[in-house]
Amino acid sequence: MTVCHVAGYSANVAKRPDISPERDASVQPQAQAFDALPGFWSLLGRGLTRRCAWCGDRRAYFKGWFRREDSCQACHHGWRRGDAAFELGATTANIILTFLTISISILVAAIATWPDVPTTLLIIIIGLMAVLGPGLWYPVSFSLWQAVDLFMRRPDDDELAGHGDADL
Repeated sequence: MTVCHVAGYSANVAKRPDISPERDASVQPQAQAFDALPGFWSLLGRGLTRRCAWCGDRRAYFKGWFRREDSCQACHHGWRRGDAAFELGATTANIILTFLTISISILVAAIATWPDVPTTLLIIIIGLMAVLGPGLWYPVSFSLWQAVDLFMRRPDDDELAGHGDADL
């Protein structure tokens, strides 16, 4: 416990653990070296099944559905790859997956119930999918975008050897 003095008032405040990036970087184990990455379809399959695009490990970057680690738990390669805007690509992948789910559901429901399509029920179901879809696709969108990013920006020799992240 430490004492915090603000505007003439004193309070006992529990000291928070140090979670600064400098501390985490020094504890981070060395990333695994790779000779080469698999092809596009293998990378895409790893991304869609929530696996690490680098090593294919199932645990990848997530310890739960929403709790993400900075690097893969098996090969220790980071998901960001030197790109501060990585989340924008993952969010775009999430939106695309959600819209595809909604579009395919509308198409299947309309074909299955033609000519009497229950529009009210369909709107309720599609509305729920629009609200719940991003949460359901969250970890898949990150691993999928990692795979797409690795395919579009092939890693250089240093990154394959496990020495640092990609440069933009």
